[in-house]
Amino acid sequence: MKIIALILVFFGICTLQAQENKWQGPSVDFKNGKLKVSNNQRFLEFENGVSFFYLADTGWELFHRLTKADADKYLENRREKGFTVIQAVALAELDGLNTPNMEGEKPLINNDPTKPNEKYFVHVDWVIRKAAEKGIFIGLLPTWGDKIDKQWGVGPIIFNKDNASVYAKWIGNRYKDFPNIIWINGGDRVGGGDNFEVWNAIGNGIKSVDKNHLMTYHPSGGSSSSKWFQEQNWLDFNMMQTGHGERSYAAYKKLLIPDYQKKPVKPTFDGEPRYEDHPCDWKPEILG
Repeated sequence: MKIIALILVFFGICTLQAQENKWQGPSVDFKNGKLKVSNNQRFLEFENGVSFFYLADTGWELFHRLTKADADKYLENRREKGFTVIQAVALAELDGLNTPNMEGEKPLINNDPTKPNEKYFVHVDWVIRKAAEKGIFIGLLPTWGDKIDKQWGVGPIIFNKDNASVYAKWIGNRYKDFPNIIWINGGDRVGGGDNFEVWNAIGNGIKSVDKNHLMTYHPSGGSSSSKWFQEQNWLDFNMMQTGHGERSYAAYKKLLIPDYQKKPVKPTFDGEPRYEDHPCDWKPEILG
């Protein structure tokens, strides 16, 4: 009994220490310089050669549904856990065009991508700067995919290749000098078919004005950005979404290995695996 009691005390102390062992200081040090792709094209690193570990949380609705106080609390929680990136969307998924943010502002005037609402984006500025104070990158999606390809989303569809280019240049210019931006084109949608020219316009538009930040593409589940954009100059590294329907690591054999073998060589990683406690394929009664 004494041995069991000692073991329980030991594990209790370890658990307590783990809970109290919060990350000290900023998640990353921006004094290391800008992010870039490594010389062998396999990794991300800072200008001074320090490796960058992309540990992200998907705070998709960060700008849309949180007050400043809530955003600060959330970002601080993620800093304490050592997260280096928060993936968030300017034109959010959950009726992000017509439901105002917590300050009563919508992102666009009359849902026109060429007429952004300055008051809305002042709030976005504040959140991104707050993340920078904590040493956290924002993986910034200019829009969620339903504004280009509605599918199961709320929409409405507002983009074509022409106004997408205008919006992309505007948002790229706005955030080109922020130290903590990683651009994420896309938003849970395929990049091919009628979507290709619009996503391409966004990628090229941002990169035409912003030479400081890297860019990737967030695809639909079970696919990788390489499927459509491997040879596009704006795509600095690939992102796959293994998604929420896989029960094994088979998705990595399907997506990761082909990405690794593609030319031109580009870094690749999983930008959205199945979330913790997420039922497989949304069918807990069947698949668990």
